[in-house]
Amino acid sequence: LPVQSAITQPRPGATVPAGELTVKGYAWSGGGRAVVRVDVSLDGGRTWQVARLMPGERPAPGRAWAWVLWELQAPVA
Repeated sequence: LPVQSAITQPRPGATVPAGELTVKGYAWSGGGRAVVRVDVSLDGGRTWQVARLMPGERPAPGRAWAWVLWELQAPVA
């Protein structure tokens, strides 16, 4: 499966102040493949930013059956 991801912060419909925004979520893949990168768009897909994968134990190749947390710090107008 391609990498699937969900945003958990900010919540849907939340109002956020201008400045630095922290976006958090989780991602998973299929077939025992590890998530190695998460790209996030805050403008409907016009531009993309690479999120930081949260530190944690990395499984052996072919053994990645769980999700990984990610985080992005981004400026918002």
